[in-house]
Amino acid sequence: MATTSIFIFQALVSLSLCQNPFSITTYSNGTYSLYVNGKEWLKSAPTFFRDSGKLFTAEDGSLKLFYTVHEVGVDKLGNFTTSDYLYWAGKKEMFVSIRQYDHDPNLVVFIQNYTDGASGAKADSFDKIISGFPGFQVQDGPVNRGYLSFGGYMLGDTHKSIGKWGDQTKDIRDGLTGGPLVIFDEEGNTLIISPLSEFMVASNWQDREVGGNIYWGLMGGIDEVPYHYTYMTIVCYAKGINKAFEKWGTALRKLYGSKENSLAQDLTLHRAGYWTDNGAYYYYKTEPQKNYEQTMLDLLNKTVFTFNYFQFDSWWYYKGLAGGVKLWEPRTDVFPHGLGYIYNKTFSLLALHNRYWSADTQYAKQNGGAYNFIVEDTGALPVDQKFWNDLLNKTLTWGLVMYEQDWLNVQFDKIKALKTNLTLGEMWLTQMNEAAKTNDVFIQYCMANPRHALQSLTLSQVTQARVSDDYSPGGEQWRIGVSSMFAYALGLAPSKDTFWTTDVQPGNRYKKSEPYTELNALVATLSTGPYGPSDMAGHIDYRLINKTCIYFGQLMHPSKPATAMDIQIIKQAFESLKMEIWSTYSMNMFKNTSLNWGTILAVETSGNVTLKYKDMDFLTPGVSYLVYDYKDVSSFREFKTSDNLVLPNNCTKSEFCLFHFVPKLEYGNNEIYMLGDVSKWIPASSTRIRSIVYQEADLLINLWGGANEEITIHYVLNGKLKSSTCPIKTTGWNCISMLTGKCVY
Repeated sequence: MATTSIFIFQALVSLSLCQNPFSITTYSNGTYSLYVNGKEWLKSAPTFFRDSGKLFTAEDGSLKLFYTVHEVGVDKLGNFTTSDYLYWAGKKEMFVSIRQYDHDPNLVVFIQNYTDGASGAKADSFDKIISGFPGFQVQDGPVNRGYLSFGGYMLGDTHKSIGKWGDQTKDIRDGLTGGPLVIFDEEGNTLIISPLSEFMVASNWQDREVGGNIYWGLMGGIDEVPYHYTYMTIVCYAKGINKAFEKWGTALRKLYGSKENSLAQDLTLHRAGYWTDNGAYYYYKTEPQKNYEQTMLDLLNKTVFTFNYFQFDSWWYYKGLAGGVKLWEPRTDVFPHGLGYIYNKTFSLLALHNRYWSADTQYAKQNGGAYNFIVEDTGALPVDQKFWNDLLNKTLTWGLVMYEQDWLNVQFDKIKALKTNLTLGEMWLTQMNEAAKTNDVFIQYCMANPRHALQSLTLSQVTQARVSDDYSPGGEQWRIGVSSMFAYALGLAPSKDTFWTTDVQPGNRYKKSEPYTELNALVATLSTGPYGPSDMAGHIDYRLINKTCIYFGQLMHPSKPATAMDIQIIKQAFESLKMEIWSTYSMNMFKNTSLNWGTILAVETSGNVTLKYKDMDFLTPGVSYLVYDYKDVSSFREFKTSDNLVLPNNCTKSEFCLFHFVPKLEYGNNEIYMLGDVSKWIPASSTRIRSIVYQEADLLINLWGGANEEITIHYVLNGKLKSSTCPIKTTGWNCISMLTGKCVY
């Protein structure tokens, strides 16, 4: 066996060094290393398992390697070659495997299989793990590397850390609130390591406060593991941090399925709504001498042509012990006539908030209810599909389109059974999802730990997730560029939460103002998530809202969420410079080819930051571009492959820098750059620009808007800036000729 193992290893190294920058070496003694460009980035740490109250580890020989073998096989990711290792942990067989894929050598999957199960396996802390494979040494190496570690709630945004990787690394987020680990060098070579299965029970664990080893395995509260239970970890390589997230996400979605149809159908991702959550003017506050029903009805009637749905937060239902949900029904002092009355009177759709369940919830059989719950001293958890079906079915008469499951981290923390049972967490979220699917409702996750986010890969109705802390006027929770990479990779629309469109809201409960209204509105637009202002009635800035919205609150989003550019993360890791530099694009078709209209946002830049053409991976290869500052459309200039974009050091929260990149459209001897509707944050959004039609005698831009709306499109024709204005017909359409500037209809 040893001879075969060495032979295969040598062949792989030869192939990898010649053709691929990433490789893995495996040895017959059970160790392994990850290489990038021929340099050893990560060296394996000793494999371990817990069983019968004992720790069995390869480090001291108590975990005994019985044999190794190399095989071939196929799974949903493709054909693979595998290095298999069989260990003995006392009298129990533990099987581990490393899969390398023929079609994509940049993916490696590590597998744990409890051949004989385990009993008495729990660790002395929920935040530790009962098995460790893969494991890597946290140490210095031949290449300077940085890291990004997600942790905490809001998809791991609240406690994420960015820094240098090596012997002194101490802020890897691990345990119950840990998430994916990203390791990169100054050139952008990147590895992402995360669970690939069993998301609700998988954890990572750094075994020392500083340096040491980092492992992936099952969370520390698991005591019993059944025969042949399998857990998988994935390692993904790409050149570029954003590219690595896209590749990693593609592999995960290939395994569990795409959500494109669900995102396309979720109304709250395509229409503006009004929100009443924390930070909103009407969060636990009504108009004087009015109840919530009267306050909301007044607001609904005044904003019906702008907001397509209304979000009602935790103020509307009954709470019990420890602030948990006792009864998810409208309180009679809040909505005396019920939510059905609101819907029947206004036809306004709803997004409804929910939180963790209280120990005295009236739904539980233990409290006289009709449904199966786990009830503990600190809270309760439904374990009954009928409960979820009934809960969401009644909302059909309320106009519910989105169910917001908030406080996910608190629900997980309060219920011990979720931290000791292998299947309970997955069952909880799956039952919720199945009921939502049955009742045609979509789900937003809020305060989700990374494990909840990863589990959403298996859940068709979970379309969006909060990626920053609660909105606070004048606060910093708009900084979502990094966490949006995580959400986008999982197929989730990132949500920045609500915001004010007017700086002063008289009588607000926070005693604050919002000096950065435009930045918040822009970020909400760039996120591709919900767009939900929350101003006081009479203090809504429709001018600002109209920079995002068109006909009846339809949103002009980009084609993907804006995410932090690689340079932002690299500079923070290696130079401790903190700034926000994001990019996104809007995709439109031209002559059967997809072209990207790019956008870069820069805030709080430090010094003159130079972005090179290669930094802008949103640009369509082989296509010429021009770039302009959103404040001055006449500032356009050509942007060639040899050009740079220098970001000034005065990009601030109140005076942010926003640049748009426009691809060249060639028509005969004419060079045309279609800038789009520059009155909007995203001028070339496919919401407005429905198609570019190449005809024998003309080049037409198909436009979409509201009946009788007049739309002005700017474009550059043979070096000269032009604009044309066309009214939208009752059909919602019109066309503009890029050659003559005339309206077609």
